[in-house]
Amino acid sequence: MIKSFYFNTLLIFLVTFSCLALGAEEAVPADSTLERDMGYFYGFSFGNMLKDGGSPNVDVESLLKGLSDSLADNPPALADDRKEKVYQEVRARQLRTQEAKKAVQDAQEKVALAQVEINLANAEAFLMENATREGMQTTPTGLQYEVLVNAGGKRPLATSRVTVSYIGSFIDGSVFDQSGDKPVEFGLDQVVAGWTEGLQLMGVGDKFRFYLHPDLAYGAGSVGSIPPNSLLVFDVELLEIR
Repeated sequence: MIKSFYFNTLLIFLVTFSCLALGAEEAVPADSTLERDMGYFYGFSFGNMLKDGGSPNVDVESLLKGLSDSLADNPPALADDRKEKVYQEVRARQLRTQEAKKAVQDAQEKVALAQVEINLANAEAFLMENATREGMQTTPTGLQYEVLVNAGGKRPLATSRVTVSYIGSFIDGSVFDQSGDKPVEFGLDQVVAGWTEGLQLMGVGDKFRFYLHPDLAYGAGSVGSIPPNSLLVFDVELLEIR
């Protein structure tokens, strides 16, 4: 059996989708301006389909003729054997386009994976050197911190809620997040492991600088503007324990 002609199939899909979306009473608007805009909408959408299918240079005059014949219920101007040949070419172009897109995606994934490994290596090299700096302290988990202000206030527990102000930055000093003029409140069980551990070392009024290995932050996942395996630096001031 000869397969359905590709262009007619797409056209039927578009018209059917419109009728379902608009409802039977709205499928044929009386507003001529709306009819014109709908025509443009269908044409633009169909153009995108053609580009996605690898046929951006299709003959527009023939396209309009086929569209006109279809809407007028005229028989196709192509013989069955020609339709089959055209269908096979359309399908071949679709497959080539899909393969090209996949090749690009695979290349991008390889680059991204390599960058994840590079970020981790950079983070560990930084921490190794950072650990030798005067005043730097390192916990058994690998959390590094330095005390900027020691007020000697009460320390929170792992179950506490706290209010803090903070600035988060990358190794190069660029800021990715900060509390600004509005301190934030949260439970110590609601944040990354490095914060949960680090804040329990602080007293109210203290200000620490934390250096979080990716495993104590967001690991190999990316969050917002934070790339995978990023080492994060936080200046944190503990304002209050709830």
